[in-house]
Amino acid sequence: MQSALRPEVFRALYKDFARQNPAWNEIPSTLGNVYRWDENSTYIQEPPFFDGFGMEAGKITEIKGAKALGIFGDSVTTDHISPAGSIKKDAPAGKFLIANGVQPVDFNSYGARRGNDRVMTRGTFANVRIKTRWSPAWKAG
Repeated sequence: MQSALRPEVFRALYKDFARQNPAWNEIPSTLGNVYRWDENSTYIQEPPFFDGFGMEAGKITEIKGAKALGIFGDSVTTDHISPAGSIKKDAPAGKFLIANGVQPVDFNSYGARRGNDRVMTRGTFANVRIKTRWSPAWKAG
């Protein structure tokens, strides 16, 4: 480990990375100050979380009519509601991928698709230990 952690070893290995790895230069890319999002990508999407985001703090207002998305016991942690592992074809995330032209053999994992909020949102409650009590009769109003 000591020989691998020396700065001169790192510099020697990576000083001319592009020339030593010509396939790296063949990867399509774009130039610019802002990333150009591919709207058709099922791996990475521009997340909606910052739509309308500004540098000034927003106004704090009263929340009315909100409903809980989940009520969990003490033994449920963020690990239980964070998508992990393989994506099943009958899960909401799997159905989303199929609807977007991805074959189940190419689903990969939630971890590989963590850059797509649409996949991750659908996978949030995919853990088999979490049960829903929502029914088709449940209404958001």
